[in-house]
Formats: sequence, structure tokens, C-alpha cells
Amino acid sequence: MANKAKRLLEKVLATTRVPQPTRLIETDKKRGYRVVAISLYTPEIDWVNNITRTLISAGSIKANRSLVVQEAIHRLQEDLAGKDPNEVIKYFIARAAKRAIAL
Repeated sequence: MANKAKRLLEKVLATTRVPQPTRLIETDKKRGYRVVAISLYTPEIDWVNNITRTLISAGSIKANRSLVVQEAIHRLQEDLAGKDPNEVIKYFIARAAKRAIAL
């Protein structure tokens, strides 16, 4: 049994992936797009779907949920442009407080 346990441990150690957080950093070499999964609450996705339907009914042939989310990200980039990390944190805290008050 000890020999089998040793072989299993060696196999686990040999196949264990080492985390590489640098893979999450964008480089100039990466162009195009990547598919990512995000989680949204039901009211949020319902809102995105409604906006998408509105754009489609208005004749936008390229309207889809990705377009709506990308535009929201661009808006966030504009809002946060030039802010230091403390200001970014304050921004998100203020937005969360505003949502809590609206409930």
C-alpha cells in the first residue's frame, strides 16, 4: 500500500498545474476577442435583453447582448478614466450604496 500511495502522490505532483496569473494580463500580441462567462442577476439580464430587443426593433442589425455589455463597459471605462485605485474603490462603493438606497 505504501508503494501505491507513493506512486499516486508522485503522479499528482507531476501533473499539478502551477498557477500563472500573468496569463490574465493582456499583452499587445492579443488582438480580437475572447469568450468569457459572467454572472448576472435575473433583473440585470432581463434589462440587457430588453435593450437588445429595442435595438433590434429599431433596425440595428448587429444588436446582441454582447454589444450592450460592451457599451456598458465602455461607459465604465469613461467613468473611471484617470482615477487612482482609491477613487475606483470609492466609485464602486458609491454605486453599491445608490443601488441599496433604491431598493
